Amino acid sequence: MSDNLTLLASKKNALLLGAFAAVCTALVSITYVLTADTIAKQEQQQTLTKITEVLDPAKFDNNPLENCVLVSLPEITGSETKLPVYRATLQQQSYALVFQTQTSKGYNGLIKVIAATDKHGVVQGTRVLSHKETPGLGDKIDLEKSDWILSLTDKQVRDIKDPKWFVKKDGGDFDQFTGATITPRAVVNQVRTSTYRMTEQFSQIFEMPNDCEIATVVEEAEDKTEQGTKPLSPTSTENNEVIDDNN
Repeated sequence: MSDNLTLLASKKNALLLGAFAAVCTALVSITYVLTADTIAKQEQQQTLTKITEVLDPAKFDNNPLENCVLVSLPEITGSETKLPVYRATLQQQSYALVFQTQTSKGYNGLIKVIAATDKHGVVQGTRVLSHKETPGLGDKIDLEKSDWILSLTDKQVRDIKDPKWFVKKDGGDFDQFTGATITPRAVVNQVRTSTYRMTEQFSQIFEMPNDCEIATVVEEAEDKTEQGTKPLSPTSTENNEVIDDNN
């Protein structure tokens, strides 16, 4: 008799646990469905902010998130993975290409950078996306730590080995850091080579079919009219907040 009661209790507990697991799974699924769109919009917002940081706002009037191509160009991006190259235009005329590149030659390994160049190889802007460089030394490549990265802006890359595009210790124009030459050298060298390669393919990339879906980043309209949303403008004031993602 006791064995039967024990068996029944075990089955009851198993059913309760199964029901509890099913409810939890359902709740997780519902939460994902309800938040997925918000998360996607936040990611697009962050990407748009990073892109606009490296562009001159007076020189483009499109949303680069809506105009990009996916390319596998390791000599530019430093990666075998297909990555987006964003195209900025002014009155439908080409202005700049925004691209991600990376180098493993940092003092502590991988450094990821976002940069923009016009067709003449003039760097429009550069930001470090992530790095693991030494705090107080190599981390000065981060705009939050110093304005060194701004020294690359408006400088033209004329050749793959442009003598100006080296740190001063190597005979170039760019400062190195006290006690940390490897880090700025890695960034300068990577931006120089990737920018030059990008300008070689500038026209070709602008002629390629668009690989970007229409951006779905939206913000709530205060009056809640029409559908309560309006397209996010790449030059709106709320996009001017600086976001730097560093490891």
